[in-house]
Parts: sequence; structure tokens; C-alpha cells
Amino acid sequence: MTLKLLQGCKIVSGMVNYINMFSIIMKINKTLSSRIFFIFIIWGFLYYNNSLAADAQQTINLKTLINETLQDNPEILAAKRSSDAAGARIWQAAALNDPVLEFEYDKITADRMLTGDPMKTLAVSQEIPFPTKLYLRAKIASKLAKMAYENYKARQISVLSQVKSSYSELALIYKSIEIEKENKGILAQFSNAATTRYSTDQGTQADALKAQIELAKIDNQLILLEQQRLSKQARINVLINKDPKDELGIPASERPISFTRPLEEFYTLAKQNNPELKVYRYAIEKGKAAYSLSINEFMPDFMVKYKQMVRKGDFEEGSWAGMVGVTIPLWFFQKQAFGVKEMKSELDMIKAEYKAKENMVLFDVRDSYARVEANKKLVELYETAFIPQADEAVKASLKGYQSGKSDFLTLLDSQRMLIEFKLDHYKAILELRLALADLERSIGSDIDVTK
Repeated sequence: MTLKLLQGCKIVSGMVNYINMFSIIMKINKTLSSRIFFIFIIWGFLYYNNSLAADAQQTINLKTLINETLQDNPEILAAKRSSDAAGARIWQAAALNDPVLEFEYDKITADRMLTGDPMKTLAVSQEIPFPTKLYLRAKIASKLAKMAYENYKARQISVLSQVKSSYSELALIYKSIEIEKENKGILAQFSNAATTRYSTDQGTQADALKAQIELAKIDNQLILLEQQRLSKQARINVLINKDPKDELGIPASERPISFTRPLEEFYTLAKQNNPELKVYRYAIEKGKAAYSLSINEFMPDFMVKYKQMVRKGDFEEGSWAGMVGVTIPLWFFQKQAFGVKEMKSELDMIKAEYKAKENMVLFDVRDSYARVEANKKLVELYETAFIPQADEAVKASLKGYQSGKSDFLTLLDSQRMLIEFKLDHYKAILELRLALADLERSIGSDIDVTK
């Protein structure tokens, strides 16, 4: 109840400020209609109500989103199940084919021998591949399972990178909204000053109208930022497997980024940890095993069989037969030889693809690292030079305008430049975090931003 009362007071207070602002416009231009006034009041009510709803939101942090993504993201879960399925195929590949149990009822032979009694036999047979073939088939399945696991890790890293990027973009949107609202309050003060000077014949009507135009631009920008906020929030909800329309909250402030790690360190980490490169390395090992298996196909497979005579429901002692068979790769020049050639070509192809992928990963590392370094310097420049200087310029322009030494347009330009610098500062921070997310994806591990 108390919370609702406070929110109601804030709405009323906001409406009063909006009405006061509109009354200033009415003093400047008497031709505005009552219909426009009504629309303006309703829009202001909705705007302040939405602002209060945003203020009432709780904060969210990146660590919580990452945990929810790892637990609920469908893409990650699908990749995990694919990895589990590949692991279950290893023992299947190492197993023998099922034995064959046979029952034979031979009346034809009995009639020819004039015994009258049908001959009944039970037999069991088993195919046995050449021993090294089972080992190599299991080895191939093992490498495929490892490839599936690394694909799962790659999918996990890719989705988490999207979460980190979207979180940083959402944080920028909230910062932009905050800056625009702050700018709106300052411009409202400028507008009051311009209106006062105009009412006392010390300023022009054009100055007051320019201030109102700047305020209208901010309102338009806030509407666009709200649309961007909803879209980015929906994107994060999809990544954590929630309803896109759910409210997330305001991103918590993150620690400043500061590290001075050399490029060569990231090259080494990428070669060691990048899951896509690991997939290719396991693919090469699988290709080598497949090549060895193709050579082993020249070796024969075996068949063993045991047969027992059955008479009057019992096994007849001494009436049994055994058989050992062996396959002959008679058509090796047409089958096995070309199988070896095929596996050798595939192995060479995978090696070439691995080298191309390694070059691309190292390029991504170099590109991301360069973006990190550039944006880190930009952030430092905005914080130590651009923003402080622009702030001083606004103060000087305001004093000059109040004393009549400078015009109102100079004041507006200096304020606009300060806001642009503040927005560009946070955009540089966003680009820095996006570059870090890309660098983490390339090296396959998180980066400690305090080093």
C-alpha cells in the first residue's frame, strides 16, 4: 500500500512538471489547440507511469543469467544430449554381431536313409571380425564422441557469448535512457531560463522554441530506446528459455575493465582451448583410425559354428559337428584398395581444413584483441579528457549566456556535445565488452578483466 502511494505521488509530481512545461509553451505560442494539450497530458501520464514501472524493477547480474543459460538454454541442452548419444555408441562399435541360433528339421535325409525318424539339429554360429577391426571401430566411435563433446562446448561458449553481448547492450540502453533523462532535466532548466529572459525582453522567442525542439527530440529518442530495451530484453529471455515478454530488471553495474595481457598469450590459449580446433584435431585422429581400418579390411573375418544332433528331445552324445569359416577378400583390387584411397583422401582433406580453421581462429583473436585495445584507449580518453572538457564548456557557455556574452545556440551546442560524449563513452564500453566476448569465444575460456 505504501509503495503504491509513493508511486502515485511520483506520478502526480511528474504530471505537475509536465503541465508546467506545457504552460511555458502556451506562453510562447498562443495558437496551440486544446486537443493537442489533451494529447500532450495523456502522453506525459503514460510516459511517467512507464518510467516508474522501470524504476520499480529489480537489478539483474550477468552471473545469474549465465547460470540460467547453462541450465535451461535449449541449444545447449540439445548439444549435450547429442554428446551423450555419441558416447553411448563406443561400446556398440566394439561389440560382436549377435550370434545366430538355428534349429534344423530334416525329413528329407531321414526318408532317404529309411530311418523314418526326422533328423533334428540345433546349431549356433558367430561371426568374428579380424581382432584389430573391432579395436579400430571402437577408436573411431571414441573420437566421434569426443568431437560431439567439443561441439557441445563450442555451442555452450557461443550461446554464452550471445548472453554477454546482449546483457552489455541492454546495460547501454539503460545508461542511454538515464543520460537522456538527465539531459532532459537540464534542458528544461535552460528552457525556463530562455522563457524568463523572453518574458522580460532580454531574450528572443527563437531561443525558447529551440529549447522546446531539443526537448521534443529527447522524447523521440526515449521512445526509440524503450523499443530497443524491449527487443534486447526479449532476446535475453529467449536465450535463457523464458517468455520473451517477461521483465528482466536493470543490469547491475559491472567492474571497470583493465588488463594488459600480451597477444601471444591469447594465441597460445586459442590453439590449446578453442573447441572448434579440438573438433578438427579429434577428426584427424578419427581419420587416421579410419585409414588404418581401411588397410585392415584386407584381413579376413572368421565364422565359427557348432551343430548338435537332437533325438527324442535329448542331445545325442557324439553326434555333433563344428565348422570354421574365413572370408576371402577376393575383390580387394576393386573394393579394399579404393577404400584405402578414399580414407587417405579424407584424412588429407581434414588436415587442410584444420589448418584453415586454425588460421581463421588466430585472425579472430587478432581482430578481437585489436578492438579491445582500441576501445580501452577510447574509454580512457572519454573519462580523462573529452567528458571533463565538454562539462567545462557547458559551464562556461551557461555563464556566458546568463551574463549576455554568448547566445543560447552556443549553450545548446555545448550541452549537446556533452551528451554525445557521454553516450559515446558508454558505446565504447559496450564495444570493449563485445570485443572481450568475441575474444573469449575465440580462445574457448573466460578472461579475467582485472589483469
